[in-house]
This record gives sequence, C-alpha cells and structure tokens, in this order.
Amino acid sequence: MIGKTKKRFRGLIITMYMNFNILSLKIAVFLILVQIDILKAQDPVFSQYYSSPLQINPAFTGLLDGVRLGANYRNQWPFIDQSFKSYVTYNLFYDQFFTSIKSGFGMEITSDQAGDGFMRNTKISGFYGYKIPINRKGHVIKGGLELAYVNMSIGWDKFIFRDQIDPVNGYQTGGGTIISKDIRPQDIKPNYIDIGMGILYYSPLYYVGASIKHMNSPDIGILVNASSGGTSLPPRINIHSGFEIPLYNDSRKKRHILSPSMAIITQSSFFQLNVGTQYLFNNIYTGLFYRHARLNPDAAILILGFKKDNYKIGYSFDFTVSSLTISQGGSHELSFLYQIPGKAGKSSNVSDCFEAFR
Repeated sequence: MIGKTKKRFRGLIITMYMNFNILSLKIAVFLILVQIDILKAQDPVFSQYYSSPLQINPAFTGLLDGVRLGANYRNQWPFIDQSFKSYVTYNLFYDQFFTSIKSGFGMEITSDQAGDGFMRNTKISGFYGYKIPINRKGHVIKGGLELAYVNMSIGWDKFIFRDQIDPVNGYQTGGGTIISKDIRPQDIKPNYIDIGMGILYYSPLYYVGASIKHMNSPDIGILVNASSGGTSLPPRINIHSGFEIPLYNDSRKKRHILSPSMAIITQSSFFQLNVGTQYLFNNIYTGLFYRHARLNPDAAILILGFKKDNYKIGYSFDFTVSSLTISQGGSHELSFLYQIPGKAGKSSNVSDCFEAFR
C-alpha cells in the first residue's frame, strides 16, 4: 500500500507497544517499522501471482474458452504479536472468454486486513478483455480494462496517539487511559472508484505484458501520499513476462515443463521484483522464486501444487530473508483454480506458454 497517514498518525504505530517491558519494546518497534512498509501499499500482491492473474493485468481476462473460477488466501507474518496480528488477504475471481465476440469478461472480490481491524479494504472489480490475433502462428495482442469500487475502513478507535503515552507508565497510567486530543474524522470509511488497464502480447513460446492500476488517481480521504503529500492514490505499474520450455514427454505421456517468469511492480516509492520458475511434472508442480523489495532482499518463495483435469491446488511459503527474519512465520498462500471447458472442449485460445496460469 502506498500512502501514509497524516501527521496525527505518524507517531501512532511506533508508540503502540510502549507499555511493554524493554525487551518487548525493542522487538515491537522493530516489527512496527517494518509494518509501516505494509501500510504504505494499497494493493495486495500475491506470491502466486499466476494464480491471481487479474490482480496483475486485466488483459489476462478470458484466457480460456470457458469458465475459470479461482480463490486465493494469503497470511503474512502469522507469528507476529497477536495484539497487532498479521496481514490477511482473501481473493475470489471469475472470468470467461466468448469466442464469437473475441472478448473476455470477469469479476473479482478482494478483501484484506492489516492488523486487528486497524485497516480493512474491500474491492469489487469488473473486467473486460479483447483479443486480436496477429497471425496464424499464434501471436496475439490482448487489451484489458478494470473498473472497481473500493471500500476502506480505518479502525480509528484502535489507534494509540502520542499524547496518550505517559512518559513513565506508558499507555495504561495509574489514573486510567489518557484521552487523545486528536479529533476523530467524520469519514473513516472512504469509498472510491478505481480504474485500470493493461496490454498483453504472447506467442506459443513467450509472453510480455504491462498494466497500470489507479490510473484515475482516486482520492482516498484521510490517507496521505508519501511522495506528493496529497490524498490521491498513486498509479501502480506492473511489468511482467515469461516463457515456457517443454523439456520432454515420456512414453506414458507425462509432461515436463519449465516455466520461468518475472514481475516488476512499482508504485510511488514502492518497488518489488519477483523472479523465478515453475517446474511441472505431469500432475505435480513445484517452484522457486525470489522477491526483492527496493534495495533489500525480501523472501525466497517455495511452491508446491497439484493439478488434474479441471482443477489446480497450490501452496507457497515465503521464507523471509530480510532483517525481519523467519521468526515471524514468513507468509503462507493457498490457491485454488477450477476450469469449466467451453464449447470447444479445450483451452484452444490459450497459448502453450501459459501453462503456469492454467
């Protein structure tokens, strides 16, 4: 999430655990300083981004001749102190391609929570994608649009402000809780319209795409953009690519496919790079990815999944390599994908280079 709270919030998080003992305080402040990076970002980013393709690029809408249903769950830092809890994201999506009009349509619901109700976001999106075949060799350009409605909820009453901290006794004083002089905003549940678009080029061997979210720079009310100082949400740019290497098919028709890919996500001062590969062996797939955030190494991502017929199930674990360390439990993701073939009876409009997305 890119965005910082106004001045009255800036001392808020850092002082949240002042009533802990000295050792706990040192740990808490360290974790909170890292947590601020999470509170800067407005959009969840899944480690298994190929299992939530509409999050990356609306041009992925309608990759299949039929119906695609997906669900994703992410739990970040489950061992962090439970008075703050972790960062949890839920995602459901549907999309479908209609051959007669060369168009795909989709819908998505995403809900994420930072801390124990400190900040919640619910986003409902509609998607449209259009396919333009370039030649008979399977080269295609696709464009996509996203229109979304977003509801934010700020847990103002859960915040602890600087003027509520007693210099000796901390937050809880002998005379009871100190009442802050900060005035509660009238609107702690801002709503806004969000617009995005993307483009995708692919062939039977590789793909490359780019997208932009928040292209309308929606006003998010009480939150302040870290770089501009305004209340508009800065655009998020995604650049992604990948290719597919069929290794061999054995006599029992078992597939062996290597699918390297990368994704770059940037939004204001936020920067993230994901790079790695998946390996498919018949019905089992594994993967290893590396994520780098700005100037710092972030995580090694381990993936294991199973796919058969029309469904796919995946699990990933983010092994934290940053200064936060693995002691906070890393991050865990579960993904589920179910496909209902269309009249063609197969994914005839999907380039073979998208095996990792199916």
